[in-house]
Amino acid sequence: MAELRADFAIIGGGIVGLAVALELTRKHPRLHTMFLEKEPAVALHQTSHNSGVIHSGLYYKPGSLKARLCVEGAARMIEFCREHGIPHAVCGKVIVATCEAEFTALDELMSRGRANGVRDLRL
Repeated sequence: MAELRADFAIIGGGIVGLAVALELTRKHPRLHTMFLEKEPAVALHQTSHNSGVIHSGLYYKPGSLKARLCVEGAARMIEFCREHGIPHAVCGKVIVATCEAEFTALDELMSRGRANGVRDLRL
């Protein structure tokens, strides 16, 4: 068997492994990165089972790390897709109150979304 050498070895070619590899190649373009993947192609396990939704961040407590990362991550994901010609749709989300008692929950989501910096919110 031939000897393999790399500066970085990433185990798993899912979304996290691929994101790490992208960042490593951006920060260290002269170094070599190796993937160790048991499947014949990338993203065949958990990554292939996600919903494909880019979450906006309106459900999370304002000021929380989760809210901040969600809003920033959504913007960066859309930017990445546009830069690389990856098909995507920014179609929004409709949240419906099914009775009058749920109106306050809609108001709370609107407040959280605004506080978190979620764009294009409408009630």
